[in-house]
Amino acid sequence: MKIGVISDTHVGRISELPDSLINSLKGMDMVVHLGDFHSADLVNDLKEITDFRGVAGNHDSHIPGLPEKDLVEVGSKRIGIIHGHGCVFPFGFKWGLLTQFDGKIDAILYGHTHSARNKIEDGTLFFNPGSVMGRFPAMHRSYGVLNIGDEISSEIITIETKRYYYLHKYINLASKAISYCCGLNGRPDSYI
Repeated sequence: MKIGVISDTHVGRISELPDSLINSLKGMDMVVHLGDFHSADLVNDLKEITDFRGVAGNHDSHIPGLPEKDLVEVGSKRIGIIHGHGCVFPFGFKWGLLTQFDGKIDAILYGHTHSARNKIEDGTLFFNPGSVMGRFPAMHRSYGVLNIGDEISSEIITIETKRYYYLHKYINLASKAISYCCGLNGRPDSYI
């Protein structure tokens, strides 16, 4: 199964998303949106493309029918989906995400931070596709693709890199500092 993973779109309609993304999503078996849609119209638009799963973000309280978290099971693989807001305290973001789901989880898909992440830790894939629209502190517009079979393979697809390259170093440093200060990790040199 091939799953397109998007998050933090912050737009009203699918027509506001990049054409390359829409074309890619049409070829997927499922689309998962990890929250911060901003519009029920976008939810409905995505449902028309292919099989759809989505969760509410911290900007989606006005959209009915979106759960706070969900579990997608593909074969023997258990994939938790959540936006991620409210998962930081008291012991950090990784712990907060893991405590949202019962039992063994093969992958946790989350958004909220706008920072792409594709890393396996302690046997669980932590996957954040970044922000489709490149909202701060994202360094680029991106989405993710999961291929699920006997194993899960994952990839972050960059749509467009931001044009103000000279700021990337400072935005990246500020993002890491914020993540560290908010307890998102234990080290200032890496963040989830």
